[in-house]
Amino acid sequence: MSKLEFNIVEIPEGESRKTVRLSGDDLDLSPHTFEGGEVELVFYRTPHFIRVNFEVESEVALTCDRSLESYIQPIVSEYEVVFKVDVREESEDENGAVRRFDFSTNTLDVGDEVRDTIALNIPIKKLHPKFIDEDGTPKEFETKSYGDIPDEEEGESEMADSRWEKLKELKN
Repeated sequence: MSKLEFNIVEIPEGESRKTVRLSGDDLDLSPHTFEGGEVELVFYRTPHFIRVNFEVESEVALTCDRSLESYIQPIVSEYEVVFKVDVREESEDENGAVRRFDFSTNTLDVGDEVRDTIALNIPIKKLHPKFIDEDGTPKEFETKSYGDIPDEEEGESEMADSRWEKLKELKN
């Protein structure tokens, strides 16, 4: 049984809370590396459903797209899952999901939802914090030039080769 799988009979009626510490081995975020985190779960149990709200605070090791340096990206997000008895079709969106009870094991598993919540909050553009200013916007690229770049006209005259002149004479 994983750290994010809970026995239904152990969840008391009404509202209850649980905090789960996750290590780097608890979630697979391939191709990224999960460094660990904490999940704060709030259960609300009635005879007909169990609602699980959770907030994830975690760290993921990423590689910067600009400098290829590794850095740790903190991720904070929340999600809600409602487990019901009479659900014909499970559904989910960006705010929450509706799942059916697993009567064969009598457990609730929110591991997939926690993993997906973290994965969906990994930024598309992965920039090391040194490339982000205090407002949270990316800094501009620094450009450097080494030596002078010749103008086109100068380049053409230098590129003129005596062999070209001889070939033109042969053509005529």
